[in-house]
Amino acid sequence: MLRMIAVFAVIVVFAASGFAADLVSMKLCPTKDYDSTSRECAAGKGLEGNSIRIDPSKIGSIQFLTAVKTSKDEEIYHVWIFGKSSSKVLVYDVTTKTLREADASELTWLKERNIEGARVIVKMTAPASERFRLRSSKTLTPAMVGLWKVQVYDVTQTKALGEMEFTVALSDKGITE
Repeated sequence: MLRMIAVFAVIVVFAASGFAADLVSMKLCPTKDYDSTSRECAAGKGLEGNSIRIDPSKIGSIQFLTAVKTSKDEEIYHVWIFGKSSSKVLVYDVTTKTLREADASELTWLKERNIEGARVIVKMTAPASERFRLRSSKTLTPAMVGLWKVQVYDVTQTKALGEMEFTVALSDKGITE
């Protein structure tokens, strides 16, 4: 009997995980190098890894590009994080093209995932696809110097699909890897 329950539990876990989105790729791209027609960063300009340094006075804004694999329509969030706490979290809904302060349910969503320092949640929908591309952007200023993270979530999951870190720092180079 115990073996049957264990087998059933494994089947339920695999069935539930089959509905989540999978992260195929993620990278940062300076906005000046983003091609909106191809929805891709110019060849050789995409930034990947976690040792990226960006000078806001030379770059201005960046695009966070992700590709996800989904078996059905999934709500995907890009969560931009800076520091340990934030007095105000903003939410940008791509569908309605609206920016507003986070409501109680969205703050609870962040708390359930132990996300501290969230600045912006970008809400997007990915239709069923082997590789659906999503994008969010952030304008950088010298006042934003420090370590930043962008986490990618399937809204129904508590664990991030992926995370990218980068440092905003003043230098004479613009971008360094």
